[in-house]
Amino acid sequence: MIRALLRSRGMRKLRKNRPAVGALVVIALYLLLALWIAGTNAINDIGKATGAFSLEDRPIVGMLLRSRLPERVGPNHLAGFGVRQSPEVRSVHYRFYIDRARAALDEIDRLGENSDLTIEEIRELHAVGERRLADVPVEELRRRVERAEAAYAEMVETARRSQQLAALERAIRALDATREEIAQALAEGVDGERAEILKEDLSLALEDIAAAIEDYQDSTTGDDPLAQMDPEAIYEAAERVYDADELALDLYDHEGLVASLVSAIEEVRARLRLETAEKIDAIEAHVQEIYPEPTGIAALVHGFKTLLGTDRQGRSILVRALYSSKIAVQVGFIVGLVSVIFGSLLGAAAAFYGRIVDGAINWLFSVFTSIPSLVLLVVLAFAFTDSAVDGTLIPLYVAFCITYWIGPCRVVRGETMKIKELEYVQAATAMGFSRFYILLRHVIPNTVHLMFINFSLLFIGAIKGEVILTYLGLGVKPPATSWGIMIRQSIPEVPTGNFWQIGAATFFMFVLVLAFNIVSDALQDAFDPKHQG
Repeated sequence: MIRALLRSRGMRKLRKNRPAVGALVVIALYLLLALWIAGTNAINDIGKATGAFSLEDRPIVGMLLRSRLPERVGPNHLAGFGVRQSPEVRSVHYRFYIDRARAALDEIDRLGENSDLTIEEIRELHAVGERRLADVPVEELRRRVERAEAAYAEMVETARRSQQLAALERAIRALDATREEIAQALAEGVDGERAEILKEDLSLALEDIAAAIEDYQDSTTGDDPLAQMDPEAIYEAAERVYDADELALDLYDHEGLVASLVSAIEEVRARLRLETAEKIDAIEAHVQEIYPEPTGIAALVHGFKTLLGTDRQGRSILVRALYSSKIAVQVGFIVGLVSVIFGSLLGAAAAFYGRIVDGAINWLFSVFTSIPSLVLLVVLAFAFTDSAVDGTLIPLYVAFCITYWIGPCRVVRGETMKIKELEYVQAATAMGFSRFYILLRHVIPNTVHLMFINFSLLFIGAIKGEVILTYLGLGVKPPATSWGIMIRQSIPEVPTGNFWQIGAATFFMFVLVLAFNIVSDALQDAFDPKHQG
């Protein structure tokens, strides 16, 4: 049967379809990846169960093990493809490494004679993926950490000056808003009480600017323009405004004050930007001394794991996306295969035997069709919550297979009703072959092309259904991972501009679904008589 299918006209037409062949190559790569992940995990489980070996310490073979999915490979929200992130984000990443090294030193200091850990074990526990603490004496490591902490403290001071500069800008905007309100009030006419309130607001806005300048000057010893400004002159202007007899806009030199402040702020901001970049680069150099970049195979593995960045827990997005491919292929293959076989057998039996069998099967799929599929999937998945199989993929298999067999059943039923009237089926009946034998030997083999088409369609549906249910919390459960989990966990990341996790999950799912869509269309074009030319 398979040999005849491979030699058929439809298969020859399929092989000439280049997009379909390319899509089949993509699907084959996903299947090989799924087999690799399943195989390495099975071998590792066997080795650990027997105590013979473990693949967890193998850098390449053990990379996609289930037990290594929670492994931290870098700081939180590391960007992919080596994209250089903002100074603020980089400083947070470097602070992570410094704090981790400091925690390791604190644990080493607490070591006693009866301690269960050694210095080397503590070093290993505080490794970040393939990045290990520098292989230097503890005192030298301590000096490096102290230098990094001192450099970080200097950078924090520079950042504080940037915040003070931002506070001064807000005060200037508040002053402009107050003057606009005064100008509108003067144009419309203002009474005495309202004028006093506006004068007080204008005076307070000037005092806020003077106070912001003083705060900045207290934190700097530089020769920048803001350090040379006299806040007392602004305080005096605020007093003149407050003591003025009438409300007016020319009570102080507004244009001169704002122009000088804006010019000074621009110059200071440029200096701070350059100073911050230099200090962050200095911190990076210190971090490299504490956690040097890996070399050799470890460097390749580390680069691979951080290729698409890290999530909010520092886990590899690429590793999680690849492992999720195995879950998707596994769910799609099992659900598609079981649904197609079960539905095709029922559909063929309904059409071939007719009468009571056909009526019962028609009633069955009519009932299931009347229920919205997504609602039924959610109910079935929820029914397994807190059961013995909760946390496994069995609830997903059951939920999908109960609903997805209807499509193949209808299609194969219609094809069987046509086939059973053909001459070779009538001849087999006349020769005395049993109806069951004719069904298995002559009818079902001639519906295989429809099974392949339906399998490809159900494969896609199962993948998308799994992602939806998992996103709703009714599918795959942590600590396992899937594209649905990755998308759900990326919800708080997207507003902050971290698109790496949702982008990776969406991309891998898109490529697989697109490949199966292309193959499905090619199969229908090659084997469906309505599409053949």
